[in-house]
Amino acid sequence: MNAFVKLPILSALLLIFVSPAFGDGVVIYNTIPNPLPPNVPSQPYQAVQAGEFGGLIQFAGGDSSYTLGSATVAMSDWALGSDYSVQFGTTITGATIASSGFYLPLTLDIYNVGADNTVGSLIDSDTIDAFIPWRPAPGGGTCTGTTYEGSNGGCYNGSLSTVTFDLTGVSVPDQVIYGIAFNTTDYGSSPTGVAGPYDSLNFGLSTTSPTVGSNPLLGTVYWETSSAHWYADGGTGGVGIFRQDQNWAPYTGAIQFTGNPASTPTPEPSSLLLLGTGLAGLAGVVFRKATPSGPVSNS
Repeated sequence: MNAFVKLPILSALLLIFVSPAFGDGVVIYNTIPNPLPPNVPSQPYQAVQAGEFGGLIQFAGGDSSYTLGSATVAMSDWALGSDYSVQFGTTITGATIASSGFYLPLTLDIYNVGADNTVGSLIDSDTIDAFIPWRPAPGGGTCTGTTYEGSNGGCYNGSLSTVTFDLTGVSVPDQVIYGIAFNTTDYGSSPTGVAGPYDSLNFGLSTTSPTVGSNPLLGTVYWETSSAHWYADGGTGGVGIFRQDQNWAPYTGAIQFTGNPASTPTPEPSSLLLLGTGLAGLAGVVFRKATPSGPVSNS
């Protein structure tokens, strides 16, 4: 049969080639499950006197350096909107309360790997006003107590959502140490001194190997807590500092990074514009004969 190449198809191609997201690169590290489940095991902050949590990771691709595009983290919220309903539309110290969730400053720190895998110099620190949806109200199915029924029929106390950081243009080596940091009532770089939903916010954890990239130090995380007994070494390596800790297998932070190897240049905007213009010019003139050779699968 004869068929025109439709304008919407070429328009979609045009958007792909000229969209700013095109420069974000590909996934170079990932431990976030897909599809996203209702919840996963998670690391609290207020409850364990912590201010930052993360790990040492290896990006995929085999290059010695990368240009990042973004980082997405999975956060588990245990706070109920009904507990903060009288504060909807207001801002308390450390958070803005809305009917659908709350906003808080969330920081991603990226460090060089120092000698003997210690935390090296800071490469980049990005703080965003992150939106965290409230967890569902208790009940549903066979769930009792404070738990709610998730989309998979399981019962949960926390609800998983993701937050994305724009890291466009940040240059990093193939291995970095990252940390997710935020303030709670009593902990963090600037404790709020006021109880809020951030006290019930956790960093989601993965229990499987990365689907992209790798973890060079199995069973190891990096975190900061002011209580010695939470460290595997009982605090002998220091307390209240962001450092390495052992005996965490199989848990690692649920996070994804996108980017490009430094040896793969990002297309210049002018080149993208020329390509896009060429595609647009084809929209009304391309004519072809379409003869499918077999079944088409969308899986």
